Amino acid sequence: MKTPNKVIRTDKWKLNPSSEQKALFAETVKVYRQACRYLVGIIYTDWSELGGLTADQLTPAVEKLMHETAKRPNIKYPQFNQAFYKFPSYYRRAAIAFAAGQVSSFVTRYREWQSGNRKKRDSKPPRLNADAGCYPALYKGQCYKLYGFDQVEIKVFDGKNWVWTMVQITGLRERHQVTTNKMMSPSLIFNDRCCHLSVPFTCKPEKRKPEANVTAVDL
Repeated sequence: MKTPNKVIRTDKWKLNPSSEQKALFAETVKVYRQACRYLVGIIYTDWSELGGLTADQLTPAVEKLMHETAKRPNIKYPQFNQAFYKFPSYYRRAAIAFAAGQVSSFVTRYREWQSGNRKKRDSKPPRLNADAGCYPALYKGQCYKLYGFDQVEIKVFDGKNWVWTMVQITGLRERHQVTTNKMMSPSLIFNDRCCHLSVPFTCKPEKRKPEANVTAVDL
């Protein structure tokens, strides 16, 4: 019997931020999207060298281009560190992963368009969308700290510095209670209509019990 494949299911954990925290979340999403747009330009410019790398290889390769360190003082794009001073490393890596996905998708679609693989003969070429409505992915311990399932502390941007803020969790589903489910990195979803964590879980479906065979005998 085949082992059931793992599937990804996403829960919505509602948050109850104060007015001050809403301002912090808005600023955090804003600067994260700005960083993503910046990185899309860097990655697309150097895609001829980056496009053949695996996901694990790509992130450090991009960081070598734009993240200055003591051991790496001379980089190709120093403007990123200047524009996003003290941008947390795990937010930066999440932004790199998102930006690389945008560029990879565009390059694939553009090549298909060039080859004539189009829905319509006169279809316009695809465009590189660097202004997608993305939200910051949160890495445990670095970007968020969970206290039971009632409170979560999130690293946010106040306009000058990155600080921690504690917010109440007011609604969640039951997938976190299933021992075989594995919680993955959530995303902070904040806009004019909602504020919640989008929490993906790797779920292992239960094995189906084989149905009993029924044998009929004619007498």
